[in-house]
Amino acid sequence: MEVLNTKENIFLISKLARLVKDNPNNESYFIENSYKDDVNTLLNKLVISDNLKTHWICWAKFSDMIEVGINKHIKQVLLEKFKPNSGIVKMARLKNSYSPKFFELLKELPFEITPEALKRELGIVDKYERYYDFKKKVILPSLNDLENIDININLLEIKDGKKVVKLLFTKGEKMSVNEMKIGQVGVIKKITATEPFKSRLFSLGIVKGEKIRLLKHTIAKNTYEIEVNKSKIALRNEEAKMIIVEVEK
Repeated sequence: MEVLNTKENIFLISKLARLVKDNPNNESYFIENSYKDDVNTLLNKLVISDNLKTHWICWAKFSDMIEVGINKHIKQVLLEKFKPNSGIVKMARLKNSYSPKFFELLKELPFEITPEALKRELGIVDKYERYYDFKKKVILPSLNDLENIDININLLEIKDGKKVVKLLFTKGEKMSVNEMKIGQVGVIKKITATEPFKSRLFSLGIVKGEKIRLLKHTIAKNTYEIEVNKSKIALRNEEAKMIIVEVEK
């Protein structure tokens, strides 16, 4: 049986694979409206074998959500060809409707774009007039979504005065603080510490999402001096190991 080999519909195919895996006996499945174009494509896309000709999607009902019908032959293809841990099924874990577009845009890094141009790419020119809302509701959720499938992206805002005029996306690399180079800046992604270390770090303002800069360390790397929110903090080596950050590569 011939499996769709073009990348244009990879996100919908992966979504269907996940839905079929979770509920193999269903006769239909519900898809977000953001997949409308892909659904229309797969309604007309044939899957052909020696003695069978069928479509990826048998029928579709368009409303607030799109209900699609999938026959048993396509279910078999999805279950056999798209295993749970394969890259294509990982794509189905993307929850934000804008994440697939971010995935396409950020294939080649670094990538620079204005906020207005990014909104045009996403088809939301008339939404989120304030950049703060655009970042909070679209950009950051999409980047967090990509992080869940092991794609780490850093965002740098380029400003003219107080206004953000350009966005620079770069590849992120995760490491612990004791692996950072002096002068490097990273965003705290995880703190693996247990009590009492965790409470101490929290009391110092060392929490997920904060920016951290490595100022210096001793020659033997027994202690590290970092900067968080303009405050200088000394860490022991065992504490530095427990702070996982994402820095620009």
